[in-house]
Amino acid sequence: MATTKPADRKPKVDTKDGISTVTIKGITVKIDKDALDDFELLDDLAKMQDGEGARIASVAHRLFGDDFKTVMDGLRGDNGRVSVEVASEFISEVLAAVAPNS
Repeated sequence: MATTKPADRKPKVDTKDGISTVTIKGITVKIDKDALDDFELLDDLAKMQDGEGARIASVAHRLFGDDFKTVMDGLRGDNGRVSVEVASEFISEVLAAVAPNS
């Protein structure tokens, strides 16, 4: 049986030298503050909200950089695939943790 965190319990974010480290779903990611100050990331996120779901891959590459493969491997299901829903939820949770006011 999977355990879940209460809705009001936010993941702990450690920030040092402009790098925020957070663990979501057992996967630890490091997000450089410069990755969040990216006009093209903002454009991808806006287009995703407008229904262009395929932009999620670009968002993941921009956020996770060299750790993209590690993140995808951590999200990979038993069937060997990374579900769009699972990846989308993960990205949303990471963004909410490292940029809660955006």
